[in-house]
Amino acid sequence: MRVRSLSVVTPRATTTSRPPAAPLPAPVKSAQRPPCAEVPDSWDLDSGTPEAWHSAVRICYGCPLFAQCSSLAQTLIERGDAPRAMIWAGVAYDNSGNVIENLDRHRTVPIDHKRPMRIIRNGPRPTHGTAVAGAPKRHIVLGRPLRPTESAAV
Repeated sequence: MRVRSLSVVTPRATTTSRPPAAPLPAPVKSAQRPPCAEVPDSWDLDSGTPEAWHSAVRICYGCPLFAQCSSLAQTLIERGDAPRAMIWAGVAYDNSGNVIENLDRHRTVPIDHKRPMRIIRNGPRPTHGTAVAGAPKRHIVLGRPLRPTESAAV
């Protein structure tokens, strides 16, 4: 019986100019599935209605994973990555990551207060058969008249 030798290949160490980033704490695995995973649109402030958002907040406070979700949200906020345009751990956040106090007054799309544009004509309406006047000829450049060039005479 003949024995073969095995060689183990290890990856070479690479040098970088920056230190390795500190890993995020591993999320605690749970056998339970949170209610927000079933219908995520109810927790999204870019869609839905205030009634759906209020319902989502109530469901959050009754969720068995509320403590884990709340601590993860707090960790993200402290790190500078606040949730945006969503309800997380029973708290609503706008597009900038600020807490929304009143969900009934939150609007997903800003109201357009501009009036529609009206065209007011002071003269007769142009007809399609009239020729359009070309651009005027230019005669003065920086206060001096133009001199004819050799290339213009071709």
